[in-house]
Amino acid sequence: MSVLNPRTRRDLELDKVLAQVAGYAASELGKNAVLSLAPTSDRGRIEREFALVEEMMEAVRGGFSPGPISDLRPLIDQAKAHGDLSGEELLTVAETLEAAGELALALSGPHTPRLAALVGRLSDQGELAKAIRRAIDDRGEIREDATPKLRELARRKRALTEEITAALRRFIDRHRALVQEPVITRRGGRLVIPLRSGAQGSVRLVIHDSSASGQTLFAEPASLVHMNNQLRELEDDIWRERLRILAELAGKLLAEERRLREDMEILARIDALYARARYALAQEATLPLLSDDGRVELYGARHPLLGTRAVPITIRFGGEHRVAVITGPNTGGKTVTLKTVGLSCAMAQSGIPVPASRAVLTVFEKIRSDIGEEQSIEQNLSTFSSHMKNIVGILAEVDERSLVLLDELGAGTDPQEGAALGLSILEYLLELGCTAAVATHLTPLKHFAISHPEVLSCSMEFDLATLSPTFRVLEGVPGRSCALEIAQRLGLPEELLERARGFLSSGEIRAEEIIEELSRERAAARRARANLEAERALVKRLRTEYERRLSALKEKKAEALGRELVRLEEEIRAARKELAELIAQAREKEETEARRQALRRVEELAERLPARPEEERPAPRLREGEPVRIRATGAVGIVRRVAEGRVEVEVKGRRVELPPMALEPAAAPPQQPPPPPRVPIHTQAPMELSVRGMTVEEARRAVEEWLDRLLLAGMQTGRLIHGKGTGTLRRALHEYLSTVPFVRRFYLAPPAEGGEGVTIIEL
Repeated sequence: MSVLNPRTRRDLELDKVLAQVAGYAASELGKNAVLSLAPTSDRGRIEREFALVEEMMEAVRGGFSPGPISDLRPLIDQAKAHGDLSGEELLTVAETLEAAGELALALSGPHTPRLAALVGRLSDQGELAKAIRRAIDDRGEIREDATPKLRELARRKRALTEEITAALRRFIDRHRALVQEPVITRRGGRLVIPLRSGAQGSVRLVIHDSSASGQTLFAEPASLVHMNNQLRELEDDIWRERLRILAELAGKLLAEERRLREDMEILARIDALYARARYALAQEATLPLLSDDGRVELYGARHPLLGTRAVPITIRFGGEHRVAVITGPNTGGKTVTLKTVGLSCAMAQSGIPVPASRAVLTVFEKIRSDIGEEQSIEQNLSTFSSHMKNIVGILAEVDERSLVLLDELGAGTDPQEGAALGLSILEYLLELGCTAAVATHLTPLKHFAISHPEVLSCSMEFDLATLSPTFRVLEGVPGRSCALEIAQRLGLPEELLERARGFLSSGEIRAEEIIEELSRERAAARRARANLEAERALVKRLRTEYERRLSALKEKKAEALGRELVRLEEEIRAARKELAELIAQAREKEETEARRQALRRVEELAERLPARPEEERPAPRLREGEPVRIRATGAVGIVRRVAEGRVEVEVKGRRVELPPMALEPAAAPPQQPPPPPRVPIHTQAPMELSVRGMTVEEARRAVEEWLDRLLLAGMQTGRLIHGKGTGTLRRALHEYLSTVPFVRRFYLAPPAEGGEGVTIIEL
């Protein structure tokens, strides 16, 4: 059974919507495919369609268009019936095959995997397109060089035509008196000249035609009859060759009939997806979230046929509130709301995006409606009878997987009886468990909606100041009929209004007053919410501006700090270089005074360098024999002598003099084995090693030897230059360094000193 029956399809005007969507297709193939769409209850199929539509929307945003595709099936049928096609028809075939190839290429990217799988099923008809293009030009005419035979026949025709033309011109020059007009024309496919009447007696001629007045004869000299006969024969040969070419191309087309018919199905599907994607982008439609729990949630939904006149509506029912009762005055928008709900569900289940800002829709097995005025003259049924007959049919087939839309339930008969029928129908719908939206203006149905926990009471807002509907759905508040207020606005005397109020029971008046109060409170709440939203938007805007300014301030601060760091790094680099030179000089010189001069220069450089935060601490109180740590390197030693502003420390058998600020108390160093023999003072090692261009194994051997030399020379830092490159060499050397026991730590140099191309090693 179909999701929509003919009555509901007509009520919702789905065919008009499909025609609207079809207008966005690129070809008749796509248009017909869209017009044949129908709602399905297969959720998996709908989700696959929406996945394809979503990919197509991205492709359309990127500029995709299917190109000039045509339905080739009628041409295939014609070729089967007649054995050939015209040049123009074959040109259409070539253009479609070429467009299909370009289309397949455009949708084969990684960003459209589902579309790529779809176009991947298209057959490759490049050779057929090339064969047609070789024979047919852009005007649909057969090319003169389509085949070697045709090329030769065309050459011979040109040569013979030129020969006949030259002979006729000579004849004109020799017989000026006989010539009516000095031109060469054609009659019956033969080259002739116009002569005066009576010329046939002067020379031997063959007359082929004459003018209406008989004054002009179209003739050829007898001497040229044979050549003209040859020309006609050549033209017949050319005609037959052209027919043969057209038949041959039609045969090639028919040889691919099965695959081409399959291709047409795929191209129709692609163009239908293209139409839906363009419709979604043009109408700002959304791909709905699909559900199975009976929910219908529409946010900012617009009736697709109303265009710019459509007022967005928001309505949510289903789930806990299976049935929504929509009340309010006539012409208040209840019918449009019902149709918008039904159309949104039908479009979604047809794989068409829904004109809404957001939508959560259940996939229904059946959608049934009773909307609009209808009489059955043939069956002699009144409007009420016709509606009731339709509702009886609906109730007989719907279940918990159905959506029911009923407009003006209980109308068209006595209000009390209509309300009683309406209440019984509402209760039966609840018992069935189906999802339903019911519009009514009957007061008992309003009261039922308010009191029943599974029914959502909604109303259509009505502006009494302008006597016009706002088309806004108010959830949780029943609508008022507003009949008395409208009558008052339209000028009905107050006396008659009071008399009308007297006919209402006190309960009805109280109910209307309660509804009016609820409506006022709802309007006030909506205004308060709008004000809060405005304030929230303002706060969001201010926060964005604050974050932008804070980011700009941080960027400026970082830029200034970066410039200062560059300056400091330059100073430190220069100082390091001089320190290295001084240490090397001190090691080379045996004289104590020379070494002390070098150390004093080291102290001067240390004072020039930017002070560390730790140096702001008070100098530690140190005594001979106490363990201390050298802050710069972390090495632990024993104080051997404390002098004015100087401390002599023994570290691993070596003694160095340092200022007290460079030291800090430490735990006693572990007992060391007897120190090895002192390394000769002339032992040196370069502070830098470059391994760029080496293999990993060569670089590892070079680094191993270099580290040994650094260790023997008593140096505690070194610069390993490996370059940036792909990073393979750097990673391999870092892995090796992590296994060397006497490497304290290693890290990449600052950007100003080589960055990722240099590793600093501390021993």
